[in-house]
Amino acid sequence: MRIVVAALLWLSFTTAASAHALWIEPGEGGFHLYFGEFDENLREGSPGLLDRFNPPPAAKAVGASGDTALKVEKKATSFQLSGAPAGATSVVAEQARVTERKQGDKVTRTLGRLSARYVTDFLELKPVIALDIVPAGKPGAFKVFQDGKPLAKAKVEVATEFGWRREYKTDEAGAFDAELPWKGTYQVEVIHTDATPGTLGTEAYDGMRSVTTLVFRIPTGLEAPPRMPVTTPKR
Repeated sequence: MRIVVAALLWLSFTTAASAHALWIEPGEGGFHLYFGEFDENLREGSPGLLDRFNPPPAAKAVGASGDTALKVEKKATSFQLSGAPAGATSVVAEQARVTERKQGDKVTRTLGRLSARYVTDFLELKPVIALDIVPAGKPGAFKVFQDGKPLAKAKVEVATEFGWRREYKTDEAGAFDAELPWKGTYQVEVIHTDATPGTLGTEAYDGMRSVTTLVFRIPTGLEAPPRMPVTTPKR
């Protein structure tokens, strides 16, 4: 019965795919930081869009005893993150850079922030990256923070590794509760824009666009359809 219900739900779900983002999953040699479309298993490669991350994103393991900087090494379809201490329950990665776009005589400079977090459980955590999604103490409960403050009325997308998606919105405290019916790996994604000018080091920008994700695994639930094969576009 579970397989029948899963198949029906899967076939009936047809929302649009989310934007490119970073996300973290455990794997051979530690953790892997991917860039692409999580719910389509689209992973950008090198040579390709991974080469635009120069320098590579910074990554660290976050624990009760402190933070541990991780070694970041570019591979064919990911950045391998190594050096996490045994039993690390949360890993984060982030990159920020200013890009220019010219339309006629006008040049717009945008601060782009791409970040990701992976957790092994749902213990309540504090934010440590600029735009952060953290567990709030129980499965399905989360909070979103921007610069350490709750981000209210933020649009949130929850997706599985095989393409099932749901949308939510945070409350005034930056919190939301999500359905997690499937067994397997989930990604939570938030996109936040801000038209306030500022500087990153010595570089000025006119506005900011941030994309962050949280990935975790649910060990029980409905049996999910298989994950799509890995796709790596030739750029």
